[in-house]
Amino acid sequence: MAETIHPRILVVESYGSNTKSILNHLAGSPFPLQVVSVSDAEAAMALIHKEPFDLAIIDTCLRGKMDGFDLCRALRSSTGTQRPSIILLLSGYLSLERSRGISAGADLLLHRPVVREELMRMIQLLLAERLSQAANTQLAAANPAERRLRSVS
Repeated sequence: MAETIHPRILVVESYGSNTKSILNHLAGSPFPLQVVSVSDAEAAMALIHKEPFDLAIIDTCLRGKMDGFDLCRALRSSTGTQRPSIILLLSGYLSLERSRGISAGADLLLHRPVVREELMRMIQLLLAERLSQAANTQLAAANPAERRLRSVS
């Protein structure tokens, strides 16, 4: 029997109480998830280079050499690494913070305090997009005529 593969999510958050809150939100997910958490950008980069993740939830205010914006940018520019979808957690509603998140390459931005329902909607949306992209890639690889049709349209 084939092993069921659950979406893998990496939570990158420096503050323990915030990490606990996000993990509690994810534990109540209506679908099974594999969740790993780290407390800084350097640990996140090392882990992502070793293991594939479908999604990363990254706080912008990380301790260490890199903040969440830097980590997001590094993940987007890194080659040879499976690129997870990224939700950036913003601490305020400043337009500058939103602009930095978009420029860094985040897929979605979520403002604190994190509302469970909003977080779960974002996760479902990003995972559905990844699943759709993977299916399209497999279809195109399996069907050369389909690939030619897509390149013409």
